[in-house]
Amino acid sequence: MIVSLLECEPPGAHNTLMSAPKDCPPHRRTEPSDVRGAPWNDEQGYRLLFDAHPQPMWVFDQTSKRILAVNAAAVARYGYSHEEFLQLSVMDIRLAPQGQGVTVEEIDQDPVGPDGLRQTQRWRYRLKDDSVIDVDITSSDLHWGDHAARLVVATEVTEHVALQRQAEHALRDMGAARELLDHVINRVGDAIFALDKDMRFTYLNASAVRLLQRDRAEQLMGRYIWDEYELEHAQAFHRAYDRAFRSQQAEVFEAFYAPWNKWFEGRVFPSPEGLSIFCNDITERKVFERLLLDRERDFRLLAEQTPALIYRASLEPPYRTLYISPSIRVLGYTVSEWMADPLAWIKALHPDDCERAVAALSDEYVDGIDHQIQYRLRDAQGNWRHFRDRSSRIDPADGSPAYVQGIALDITDLVESEQALRDSEASLRRSEQRYRLAAASGQVWDWDLMSDRLSFSDDFWMQLGFEPFSAADYRSSRLADMIHPEDLVLHHDAMRRHLKNREPFDLEIRICDAWGEWRWMHVRGLAEWNGAGRAIYMAGTTVDISQRKKAEAALRESEAYRRKLFEQLADGVLLIDDSNRILDANPQAMNMLGYPADSLLNMPLHALLGSPQPSIPFDTRKTQSPGTGPLTEWDVVRRDGTVVPVEVSARALDSTRHIAVLRDITDRRAAETALLAHQSELSELNQRLMHQERITTQRVAQALHDNLGQSLAVARLNLDTLLFKAGETLPSVLVEQCQHLSGVLAQAVLDVRRVLADLRPPLLEEQGLAAALDNEIQVALSASGPDVLLEIADGVHRQRWPSDVEYSAFMVVREAIANARLHAHASLIRVVLDGDAHRLNVDVVDDGVGIAPDMQLGRPGHLGIAGMRERAISIGARCAITAEPGGGTHVCLSWTAPGP
Repeated sequence: MIVSLLECEPPGAHNTLMSAPKDCPPHRRTEPSDVRGAPWNDEQGYRLLFDAHPQPMWVFDQTSKRILAVNAAAVARYGYSHEEFLQLSVMDIRLAPQGQGVTVEEIDQDPVGPDGLRQTQRWRYRLKDDSVIDVDITSSDLHWGDHAARLVVATEVTEHVALQRQAEHALRDMGAARELLDHVINRVGDAIFALDKDMRFTYLNASAVRLLQRDRAEQLMGRYIWDEYELEHAQAFHRAYDRAFRSQQAEVFEAFYAPWNKWFEGRVFPSPEGLSIFCNDITERKVFERLLLDRERDFRLLAEQTPALIYRASLEPPYRTLYISPSIRVLGYTVSEWMADPLAWIKALHPDDCERAVAALSDEYVDGIDHQIQYRLRDAQGNWRHFRDRSSRIDPADGSPAYVQGIALDITDLVESEQALRDSEASLRRSEQRYRLAAASGQVWDWDLMSDRLSFSDDFWMQLGFEPFSAADYRSSRLADMIHPEDLVLHHDAMRRHLKNREPFDLEIRICDAWGEWRWMHVRGLAEWNGAGRAIYMAGTTVDISQRKKAEAALRESEAYRRKLFEQLADGVLLIDDSNRILDANPQAMNMLGYPADSLLNMPLHALLGSPQPSIPFDTRKTQSPGTGPLTEWDVVRRDGTVVPVEVSARALDSTRHIAVLRDITDRRAAETALLAHQSELSELNQRLMHQERITTQRVAQALHDNLGQSLAVARLNLDTLLFKAGETLPSVLVEQCQHLSGVLAQAVLDVRRVLADLRPPLLEEQGLAAALDNEIQVALSASGPDVLLEIADGVHRQRWPSDVEYSAFMVVREAIANARLHAHASLIRVVLDGDAHRLNVDVVDDGVGIAPDMQLGRPGHLGIAGMRERAISIGARCAITAEPGGGTHVCLSWTAPGP
């Protein structure tokens, strides 16, 4: 219940706060408070009631909509201070129910009720923190001074609105859930319908409508079930429904409804309101079950009539027979006799097959995979019969233990036929073997070990100069008379190892021919063994290898000659394998390394090399062009620890062996060391000469600048002063001579300065190499000739190097530019400067006629190129002068700071 000043306003009266009835008591006492901006001229009680009212209240001007007064409850709830509230209009805080701002017209159109109060409206108000609340607004018109105003009481209903919205959402969700439930139930395959206590339909899903043969559910809703369907043929359904009502227990049943010629499965679930029934058409399942029974009967009839053994057996030892078909009579037993003995199958198994057959049953069966095995069973008469058994695992649906079901087919006749076929194939294979041996190479022979008949092809005897022998007339013992006595034992041992241990029979022996000469024969053969492991037959070939043996003897003689040559070579020679182990060494290599005979064999090559060990530059290609291999130098360690420098030439003999020729270069190494020392002394002398040149150049330049230059400048200055002061009094001839002398002096001063520039390059000492080269090129450009371009890398403009390095580099560049201008006929000269604090690279490249190879080291009588090289040597740099591929000359100076 909203308590406000509006309740004290008389109906139909045009109220103001000043004219409120005195007999309208306040609902509670309030303490006096200051309502800012409200010009209260009336009773103090109404002011206190307005300020202390628990509901937010304010007064706003009808025309401007500005807030004129506000109570403490509004200040506390809305977050604005009194002063901030009085700066707002009602439009600043009021929003439409949808959240957008309101217009003046919408505020003025608040309806007025019959009691004179404006009717309650639902609005949304914005708080100072920009949050929004829902409120019900009750307002009344009044006069505020001379202005029409309105008193507003705001009742917050945010929680109520939120609950109302939640209720609406819940109703919508419940409706959606009900629709979803109806949809799911209608999509369920089961027919679902409900009956009340009077057996009348109260609900049917779509499946039930179709099952009960109606077009829509309304045709059955509210109708008595037995008025719609014949009770005479539905007694089973009626009894199930009645039992469910009386026992209040679920009923599951199957029944046949004759009018529709269909079987139904029903599940009845009782409740206090009636029955819920789930019903399915199971006619197809019933037909299938009847068909399954018929097929089971047919299967049993087939199993009893088929000649194969159809059985079921336990998967647990001793694999007891659960069922056996009457075909067990093939073994001479009746079904009852076989079933009476749990171990009948185990006892009948052949001893050689028992372990394998039992292991097959012990193996885990995989779903969908059949097991197949072949074994022998002994019949009642003691004969062994062969069976091929195919079985699979069966897992009953009722949860009973799994078993094996299979069929065993008597294949005794087939096995015997296969054995006869194998014997025939063996004979055929012997013929084929002889044919293959004859087609391969050599003369064919075969030996029947059972009858000791040995047969050779006719060409075997003919190549030996004999008439062919018949197999019936020749025995293996006669062959021994033809074999060389030294090879006879070898032949007997090889034959014994082949027949007993089945080792390969492959050997070379000597046989005497008809002329009494020994012929070398390569004999190979392969025996055939029976099931007991006894050799019964053997065949092979003989090949006359006498010519090959002669060639091998000649090769051995050649090898001996090469060996002698190998040992007589003046240089040391090592034969090395692909793992860098020494296979052989000639005497010179042994003497060079200080090792006795054969002590180098199998030694790792790296054991002979000094430290650090060089890479082994062997060329492992199988084929090489003629000539020696690449040359390299090794430091080899002698056996006594001394080091010997050698020059090595290595090449591959084949894919696994290399040969290395070692030559002692101790004397040459000493000569090279002396040459290097001489070059070092020459370099040091050159550095001293260049240093002396710099000092002499500086002294000459200083003398020219301080003496000759100054004297010439003073003489010219005095002569010019004389002409200025006494020129008018001197004879004209004398004046002309003095002027000519002044010009000569001026030219002499310029010549001195040019000489100084040549002797002491400007800017070199003060600003460095880059600035000096730039100035030199600018001077060169002032004269006629090719263009000169200076290219300086980033960061090198202010880079400084040691003074002698900069001076030598400058003089080399100056000489290179001068040579290009004078001799190259170039149109462009490029000077490229690059480097850092530890290195310097200067390249001078022109596009002229180039330089001939024989001129790159200098011309006789010309010191330009030689001077450039000497300046480079003096600072430890390299100076290279080469011809460019496309024409022109390239001068390159490279300097690197020496290490610490």
